[in-house]
Amino acid sequence: MDAKRTSIAVRWFLFTMAGAFFCFVGGCGGAGSANQGRHKVFRIAVIPKGTSHDFWYSVHAGARRADEEFDEVEITWSGPESEANTARQIEIVEGFIANGYNAICLAPLDAVALRKPVEQAMANGIPVVIFDSALADDGGIVSYVATNNYRGGTVAGNYLAKLLDAKGNVILMRYAVNSESTEQREQGFLDTIKKHPDLKILSSDKHGGPDEQSAIELAENLLTDFGEQVDGIFCPNQSTASGTLTVLDRDTRGLAGKVKFVGFDSGEHIAQGLKSGTLYATVLQDPVQMGYDAVRVAYEHLQGKEVPRRVEVPETLATRENLDEPRIQALLYPAADE
Repeated sequence: MDAKRTSIAVRWFLFTMAGAFFCFVGGCGGAGSANQGRHKVFRIAVIPKGTSHDFWYSVHAGARRADEEFDEVEITWSGPESEANTARQIEIVEGFIANGYNAICLAPLDAVALRKPVEQAMANGIPVVIFDSALADDGGIVSYVATNNYRGGTVAGNYLAKLLDAKGNVILMRYAVNSESTEQREQGFLDTIKKHPDLKILSSDKHGGPDEQSAIELAENLLTDFGEQVDGIFCPNQSTASGTLTVLDRDTRGLAGKVKFVGFDSGEHIAQGLKSGTLYATVLQDPVQMGYDAVRVAYEHLQGKEVPRRVEVPETLATRENLDEPRIQALLYPAADE
């Protein structure tokens, strides 16, 4: 950032000496764009749940695309490394409030705990766009940009029921308490499975947690307890799905491929699971579009435009059958920025 500002200052001096009048303003803090010729810059903070999952790299790519497209936008990308660190995410929000940012785009780690800093932002005249995962109370926010997560869960439930001919034993590995997006997926899945009386849920109250290692540990425990009984599994996000794939792939009882496994989200391990046959399907989001739309909506609001209260990013089911289609490949391997 300092180097960029120095470059701008040099150019200002040269153009001034030449008798021309130009205004150069620095580009995207933390995102690397170089937008020039601005008269006013809207500084927009983009705060993901974490910065270690592939999903967030792709959200970052979408936010950068918006930064590069809109001359008056300057984004700053900052989030906790771990999706377990709610306190750190709150600190980051408070830091952007203290620095007087024009808008905040936030994917709240905790639907309840992040409400207070969001209220603080709004009280300071900073509009807030929520993306990916909702707040328990969304009063006063500009817009909510996300996949219809409940519907995504029903898509997974319907496909698993089809794979099992609507009979058998099923495990749901949950993600984390108060993660609204995954809780909606889990509820959509459970409501769908319960429509089939011959499908029995063996376990649905265990949480894999915010990282893949904790998901591996839970998957090992669940397959130790239910391995010979389980016919189907659903995992509602990248880390739980990838961790369960690891455990199935190293299982010595031949469960990999035998158990009908449906996941959620993309990632290299998930794509490989589809190719190998261990994973039967995954519900894909479009994280690049999500990041772009969150910034776009915030920018349009700052311009005084009317924006929708809800912006849905479509979900898509990737299966073994459609794996090689270009639209599926684009979502399995979305653009990514670290």
